[in-house]
Amino acid sequence: MAGGVVLAGASRQVAEEARALGKPVEAEFTDVPLSLREWAKAVRVHHWSKNGLILVPLVLAHAFTDPLAVAAAIAGLICLLMVTSSTYLINDVSDLQADRRHWSKRRRAIASGRLPIRLALGGAAAAITLALAGAALLAPGFALALVVYLLLTLAYSFGLKRIPLLDTLVIGILFTTRLVMGMALLAHPYSAWLLTFSVFFFTSLAIAKRHTEIVRAAGASEHALASRGYRPEDAPLTLGFGTAASVASLLIMVLFLVEELFHRGTYAHPRLLLAVPLLLAIWVGRIWLLAHRGEMRDDPVSFALRDRVSIGLGFAVAFVFVLAL
Repeated sequence: MAGGVVLAGASRQVAEEARALGKPVEAEFTDVPLSLREWAKAVRVHHWSKNGLILVPLVLAHAFTDPLAVAAAIAGLICLLMVTSSTYLINDVSDLQADRRHWSKRRRAIASGRLPIRLALGGAAAAITLALAGAALLAPGFALALVVYLLLTLAYSFGLKRIPLLDTLVIGILFTTRLVMGMALLAHPYSAWLLTFSVFFFTSLAIAKRHTEIVRAAGASEHALASRGYRPEDAPLTLGFGTAASVASLLIMVLFLVEELFHRGTYAHPRLLLAVPLLLAIWVGRIWLLAHRGEMRDDPVSFALRDRVSIGLGFAVAFVFVLAL
């Protein structure tokens, strides 16, 4: 029979019952509440910027001076943030065992045990329910797109992310769905040009991230790639598919400008917009150069928000857009 008691994360009731046994408490380890910073990491606040795509249709439609349109877009963005953060929690629960074996992911709130699974899933369910209810009040089309986004994200987390190349296409579709949400909130006709460009463009960026992982894994253990279904010898394939998708997206943008936008009369100087695909080509080329060298430390979207060259090119695109108005 044990001569002492060790308490680890025990509730007050359990601790009192253990002390009532009359055994000495040899050690007691209490749970430290998660800090605000740790909660922010758990719900991936640093990835919220990607959801800003929902505002792009508002800008392209020149509706940013309409208070009602802006309010609807912001409300829609809040609903989307609630869903995306919730799916990150669900994804961490589904990857629990793999994360606990990972050298850095084991420190995540759920993997480390500091955020109970019950609390994570309960909070995610509540946030998703509230977000969908709010979306239904904003616009039926927006609510439908948000449901599709949620289902596709869950399918990705529980299986699609392990299918090579299909995983990157799903990511491209998820980014494009954000644009669909923005269009639904505006109640404007959907732009096939913008959506087609988006699928190719963001699929290319997703492949760039996978290509970086493959290049960095060459000659090393394949364990990091095994969970994604890739192998080191897949590098030529991801390079070919990724660069082809990026070139296709740029071609679609140029065709849209020449074949349609120049004839609409919505811009005072529409031909200035030809500088946009040129600037975008410079950025995409740099992304793929870094990816092929194995120097892309994060996904391209998150990388661009911290990279001086990317920020500079972004300001240049915004400047051209303003000049063309």
